[in-house]
Order: sequence, then C-alpha cells, then structure tokens
Amino acid sequence: MTKEMTQKDSKKDMHAILQIARALGMTSDLDRLLKMVVDYSMELLNAERATLFLYDSEHEELYTRVAEGVEGFRMSVNVGFAGLAAHNLKTVNCSDAYADERFNREVDARTGYRTRNILSCPLTDYNGKLVGVLQILNKRDAPFDDADIELAEALSAQAGVALQRAKLMEEHLEKQLLEHAMEVAREIQQEMLPSKSPLLEGFDIACWNRPCDATGGDFCDFISSDKKQLMLSLGDVSGHGIGPALVSCATRAMLRALWSDNFDIEEVTRKVNRLMEDDLPDNRFITAFLGVLYSETGLLHYCSAGQAPIL
Repeated sequence: MTKEMTQKDSKKDMHAILQIARALGMTSDLDRLLKMVVDYSMELLNAERATLFLYDSEHEELYTRVAEGVEGFRMSVNVGFAGLAAHNLKTVNCSDAYADERFNREVDARTGYRTRNILSCPLTDYNGKLVGVLQILNKRDAPFDDADIELAEALSAQAGVALQRAKLMEEHLEKQLLEHAMEVAREIQQEMLPSKSPLLEGFDIACWNRPCDATGGDFCDFISSDKKQLMLSLGDVSGHGIGPALVSCATRAMLRALWSDNFDIEEVTRKVNRLMEDDLPDNRFITAFLGVLYSETGLLHYCSAGQAPIL
C-alpha cells in the first residue's frame, strides 16, 4: 500500500467520523443513539458484531440496552476486557480472545457466538468520567490494528459525550413526568380533604392540612349524619410521598363506607383495622382517630388507634 493510498484512507475515515459525529448530535433518544453507535462501529471497522455497555456506578456493573446479538446482559465491572477498559480508561485490543485468560466467555456461552478478536474502548463524558464501554468483535479480514484503534477511539470520544447528553435528557424527562404525576396526586388528595368547615350547633370546627412533600399520608374528614351529631376522623400513614397518600385515601374511603352502614365507631375501627392489616406490609402502619361529637350534650365519643393524645 502506498503512502498516497494510506493518506486517502485516513481522510476517508476521518470524514466518516465527522459524519457520524454529526448524526449522533442530531438525536437525544438514548436507545436510538445506542443503536447508531453499535451500527456505525461495525460499519467503520468492518466488524461482525458490537456491544455497547452502559456503566451503572451505583452497582459497579456494565449492562446492555442495545447490542448486536446480545439481549439484556449485565456483568460486574471487574470482568473481562470490558471491565479492564472501564477500570483503566484505556482501549484494550486482543487478537485471539480464547488464548487470553482475561477474556470473559460468558457472553459467547449464552449466545453461541464465537469471538475471535475483540476491541474494547471506554466511553467517557465531558469530565472524563466513565459512561460505558464499546466492544467491537471479529474484524472480518484481519485482527484489529493501530489504525482501527485510532478510529474506534475517535468514535468512542464522540459517542461518550453524545450518550452523556442523551442520558441527562432522559433523566430530565423522567423527572418532569414524575413531577407531573406528583402534582396530579396532590390535586386529587387535596380535593378529598374537607373544602369547608361543617356546621354543628354550638361548635366552631376547622381543619387545616399542609403536607411537607407534594403528597402526604395525613387525612381528616367530617360526615354529618344529622344536625345534632358529627363524625370526625383523622389519620397519619407512616412515610411520605405517593404510597402513603394512596393508603390515606383508601383508609378515609373505608371509614366513610363503613360509617354510613354502622354508627358504632368501635366496630367501624375494628373492621378498618382488619382490612388494612391484610393489605399493608410490615414496615407500613397508620395511626387514626374516629369520633362522634354530639351537639346536645357536648360529649365526644371516640376511638384512638395509636394516635397521639387527642385532648
């Protein structure tokens, strides 16, 4: 091969890298981006397969979302050439995989594929932190050489930054969806709280609630059976967030439903306790209060289920 031909090939490869970088910059869809990186790497390096592992820093693992020939694979960051590239943040080139004891044979065993040669390139973000590892398998005409390493590292540099951007966008969208869901839950929960004070002769009654989060596990309620008596209830579910909010709504609904059929507050409290005991996990509980206020006598008849002192 002449020097002129080598220069032409080099220019062609760099032009391809620029085109790939442009394409990667035009999408923020993470799965589409991962598929593009895998496809481009196989095309650029004339390889049979490629796998892009994302880095899970919390569990110290590498995992696939998109790969050629591999589905849903997860492994320790301490395993194989991918782990070596991740730890050292350096490209690892192996010309004969099965002759090297560092090669992780698990993927081949699961897929029935035979890896001959392998190139593992770390992907890093703007700050040089690990994002993932790109593995390119089985160059068709020969083992990977220095020119291939240069191309793979150029592609990996573009892909790492693009992946960081896409992951940040995905996390931002997930956060927005969660915030919207929390706002809807908050509105529903607030609408279930008393909108105005009940009327009972001889008494001024008020109720106020403000959760520390968007939703909470507290509730209060009033039901007027007639002008002479008023059912009062309040409760507090352990924890904060949507889970306790759902439990508080369910408890309030049960108290209302059972009270409408049975004005015995002790029996109502026992039934609700039995129902909630069947549904709640061991690490979740509710404290509650159910009472009846009589306007003619001024008496309050109540049951306290673990609630703090009422009076």
